[in-house]
Amino acid sequence: MAQTKKKKTTRKKRQYTKRAQRLQKEVVFSAWLIVLAIIFIVNFHTSPKHYQLVIFHSDQTMETVRYDTSFKNAKRELQKLIDADHDNPAILDEQGNIMAIRYGIVNFRTKTCGENTTYREELTGNNGYTNGCYGADGAYLDTDERGESVRFRLSGVTGWVKRGDVEILNLYDKKKVQSISHYLLKDEEIVHYGTTDITKADYAFSLKIGETDLDLGKETLYSYDGHYFYNTYESMIDDLRNDTVSHSVNATSPHYNYYQFLTHRAKTSYVSKDINWYITSYLGFQRKPTQYPGSASDSQLFEEGYSFINAQNTYGVNALMMLALAINESDYGRSEIAITKNNLFGHAAYDNAPGENANGYEDVGAGIATHASIFLNRGYMNPCDQSDEDTIGSPNTCYSNEKSRYRGGYFGDKGSGMNVKYASDPYWGEKAAQYYRNIDEVLGGKDKTRYTIKVLQNQRKTPLYAQPDTSSKIIFYSPPVEHYAMIIVGEVQGEEVNNNTTWYKVQSDGVMNNARNTLIVAPNNYNHHSDIVYIPAAYFQ
Repeated sequence: MAQTKKKKTTRKKRQYTKRAQRLQKEVVFSAWLIVLAIIFIVNFHTSPKHYQLVIFHSDQTMETVRYDTSFKNAKRELQKLIDADHDNPAILDEQGNIMAIRYGIVNFRTKTCGENTTYREELTGNNGYTNGCYGADGAYLDTDERGESVRFRLSGVTGWVKRGDVEILNLYDKKKVQSISHYLLKDEEIVHYGTTDITKADYAFSLKIGETDLDLGKETLYSYDGHYFYNTYESMIDDLRNDTVSHSVNATSPHYNYYQFLTHRAKTSYVSKDINWYITSYLGFQRKPTQYPGSASDSQLFEEGYSFINAQNTYGVNALMMLALAINESDYGRSEIAITKNNLFGHAAYDNAPGENANGYEDVGAGIATHASIFLNRGYMNPCDQSDEDTIGSPNTCYSNEKSRYRGGYFGDKGSGMNVKYASDPYWGEKAAQYYRNIDEVLGGKDKTRYTIKVLQNQRKTPLYAQPDTSSKIIFYSPPVEHYAMIIVGEVQGEEVNNNTTWYKVQSDGVMNNARNTLIVAPNNYNHHSDIVYIPAAYFQ
């Protein structure tokens, strides 16, 4: 029996060994298959990308020049073609999308209207935002060497945006580019035509940006800041890339829309009865709405002239500018937020859910007072916005940092002023300014030439002093923006700066303390007579 058991044991061991060997082979084979699959996947995803260098010709044909596996090399070859003055060379990715081009358009209309597009300001490094549903096109300037970010010019700001958030289009592609931002001179006024859909041959808005005696001609003009204008889109792009304005038609005389660059510290010439007349007799609103929507003759603006003037007298912010902003934000006081929340200014009405997020007020007058005291006086007008109160004595705390809302106290654009932080519409400042212009024209034009505006163009922080002397206390610094506008209330003689003893008296945007040696972090009232700072006239030469 012992021998029988031994034979049985040996047979089972042999059977197990064969089965194990077979299983081992299957495991090894499967492992090799997995390894080969991994190698294939890795090679597939890490294989060199191919960039196609092409030339778009004026007859709408496309010529392929070469292929590159390095975008950096492709850009270098692109520049050679540009230097050789070929029609419109470009780099395409493997899907045929334009990655870089000599003359192109940046299309911001690539998302839903509830989504903003974030960009990085080139000058400051701060983040900004815009919405393609309000202004679709920007000037294409460059693509970084990794092919990930696009350089553009839009509404006074030069910035960098993720390539995946926008679309680069061939300027001459008549199928995809049928409307772009441009200007025309009509009756000695510059009119801006803007598009919200590049693919359609119509324009969503036209805005008057001011009278001019400049010889701009009758042709279509191009600009993405409203200051320097060009007869051709190509000459504008060439100048923007070379950081010059030498080819603009007004290179020595930049244009500034008075109503767009007048600071809120200006006081309107009109009184409450003038505002009420405009709302009732000119606009035709006869009562306040009792529900949303109201009737055609209902508006939350009705009989609120006193609220606007009282806010101006208390907090030092222009009543007509606030009215213009309210009209722009609330559709003449008839929007749902205006009626249901007494919110004329879109406070906290963020694009993704404006009705839910918007602030609510007890009545319309309370909303106007809050706008003047909190949002303007302590925020958008305050050079020390977001500064720590215990460090306010240091002038280094009183300039516009990224958290601060202060970029100048005027409506402005995406380069400077309230519009940098207030709205996702890149042309919000122009639109609010046009409402101010319209109101003033109807009421007699008294505000039109009341103040002298000077614009600082130095792209750096500039000190404003307590006295016309550089040894006096620095009250605050101008924000680091391309164009900084201020109200000049007079001239005095002071310390010589660059062989010039003239100093300008400037209406301070910030509220000064009684000793006039610093700004107040959380100000209440404003005094137009004592809230004065000084700047050398030489800085404007």
